[in-house]
Amino acid sequence: MANFSSLLRRTKELQTEILRLAPYRDIGLVPNPGASAGAIAAVEARIGHRLPPSYREFLAEHDGFPRFFEGATLLGTANLGKRMYDEMARAAFEAAETPVPHLAPPSRVQRAPIVPFGIDLQGTTLFAFNPTLTRADGECEVVAWVNEIGVRRESFTSFLEFVVEMCESELEGYQIPRHSLRQSA
Repeated sequence: MANFSSLLRRTKELQTEILRLAPYRDIGLVPNPGASAGAIAAVEARIGHRLPPSYREFLAEHDGFPRFFEGATLLGTANLGKRMYDEMARAAFEAAETPVPHLAPPSRVQRAPIVPFGIDLQGTTLFAFNPTLTRADGECEVVAWVNEIGVRRESFTSFLEFVVEMCESELEGYQIPRHSLRQSA
């Protein structure tokens, strides 16, 4: 399994090529500078538990990443755990069939805690940690909702692998098959 730095680098390479072929896409290519250990500790105090080690490491290198994927920003220490993002994530999960049934409206099931770490302005793409499924190494499940498609991944790194796969797939869609070029000549 690749580490998050190499996956972010690969994502940036793919998205740079996507922007070359589709300049209208809303993709940010520059992450923020890293956060201090104190800022990361303040976020953990605000959310009431430790962040997954991979996201802590991400924040130390990049305190957020504007328009990272499908218009959603990876939240930095200034916004993680803020009520506004939690409410937007809850609303998005509750408005549709979600990839995690126990995140349904409280009238059906007790709501589980989630920690949104990425969201777009419309609330159609969001990424959240599901701390109820935390591994022994501290990594926890990621629940993603991308344009009405629900995805669950075992960790932040696994989620980044998903993003790379999605970018590769999108890039393939922009490529003109070589046999089509020969047929039209």
